[in-house]
Amino acid sequence: MEDKFFEICYNNYKSEQSDRESWENLASRLGYKSGEILRCAFKRDRIRRGLPAKGQEGQNNTWESNKYNNVKKFIGNKPVIGIMDIETLPLIAMTFGIWQQNIGLEQIVSDICMLSWAGKFLNESEVYSDILTPDETKTRDTYRITKSCWNFLSKCDILVGHNFNQFDRSHINNEFLKHNLPPLKYVVVDTLSIAKKNFNFTSNKMQFINTKLNLILKVENEGFKLWRDCSNGNQEALKTMESYNRGDILSTEDLFYKLRPYINNFNVALYNEIEELQCPVCGSIDLSEEGNYFTSAGKWVSYRCSNCKSISRGKENLLNKDKKKSLLINS
Repeated sequence: MEDKFFEICYNNYKSEQSDRESWENLASRLGYKSGEILRCAFKRDRIRRGLPAKGQEGQNNTWESNKYNNVKKFIGNKPVIGIMDIETLPLIAMTFGIWQQNIGLEQIVSDICMLSWAGKFLNESEVYSDILTPDETKTRDTYRITKSCWNFLSKCDILVGHNFNQFDRSHINNEFLKHNLPPLKYVVVDTLSIAKKNFNFTSNKMQFINTKLNLILKVENEGFKLWRDCSNGNQEALKTMESYNRGDILSTEDLFYKLRPYINNFNVALYNEIEELQCPVCGSIDLSEEGNYFTSAGKWVSYRCSNCKSISRGKENLLNKDKKKSLLINS
């Protein structure tokens, strides 16, 4: 949740007039589907920012004094985690029909290209974006926005996106290659892959998942007509598209925080110099032992993170040498 939205919600939360009606009014004002969805989003963000529940405040537990305290305490703003989403212009081709067409390469009039991108850095409020101008759209000149996209991604150690590996990254790499920009290395956390691996949602589209989980929803649009108008260089359509693209970033960030405990093979502690035990997912040092973790190779201490609730394990095998020798493999 953006800082300005959070501050508005926090003031409502602290107010004596805070009730269902006040949350509904705020939801309408801030573009949320309902007051309950907004209230739940605010509660998650309040906990993430380290702010206590109403009536449990201490002397320094205020919105201003706690804005980023939890982030700095855990990972010292490292690694740099970005969130990104792109939109593309559709392929334009000439055909003799609309049913079961096989389009040959000579029928292509204009190829698919990047139309816009939007992104933000995790735990920061500003959303960055860029989109083709009307003239650039008509000629499909993507150099300028590809350069700004490259500049944003070059600052990221880790990149969060929904279906980013299969869609966004490949299209972005197409543009980098086309415009002779060097490749970038960053770790991708794909919320679509996490959802598919760990859950059985009826649909893995972000709008469906976020609706089920009462998370921030994508901005609504008028459908393919918007992409057609953008392709024709319509200035108002391009403004609408950029707003739509930026809205996806807040939805993706909210989904990332919800799915975060289920991320595997991910370790933010590699990016800082803290020598205490840290949660590999969020960097928190507030860990508690929770039994043991067993693999075919041994026994390990299991840890529960008090911040993001994920489970990790230590690297020291607790089995002694004789016990290890006695283990058999059932192959």
